[in-house]
Amino acid sequence: MTSRRCTLIEEGAREHLQLHGYQVRLVPAGINKRDPPAHLVASREPGEMRYIRIRKLSHRSPCINTINSVFRKDLKQFRKHLSSHPDETGLHYEIWIYSLSYGFCCFEVLRDSVKEIQKL
Repeated sequence: MTSRRCTLIEEGAREHLQLHGYQVRLVPAGINKRDPPAHLVASREPGEMRYIRIRKLSHRSPCINTINSVFRKDLKQFRKHLSSHPDETGLHYEIWIYSLSYGFCCFEVLRDSVKEIQKL
């Protein structure tokens, strides 16, 4: 996310996570292809790690069907990383959708499905 609006959205997500006790680091552009496609990595004790991909959505409602149809590449990359770390229970792979109408809507990527996450 490189535009000014994207930077502000990313910063808002980071501040929200920090308010809830997470240590957050921004993932620089040009990440290692073996890492999940995350914009933010949030961690909190004991052993919880959240890889978060932030996306903007303007003309569709943020729901599970939209995630499955529009963000297939992100789902595939997260699931590939998830399958290579099957025993790590504290890892969470998430797609956060931001829209002007709804604000942030958060979804967790699971091995074979997507689950909506209630607000922190």
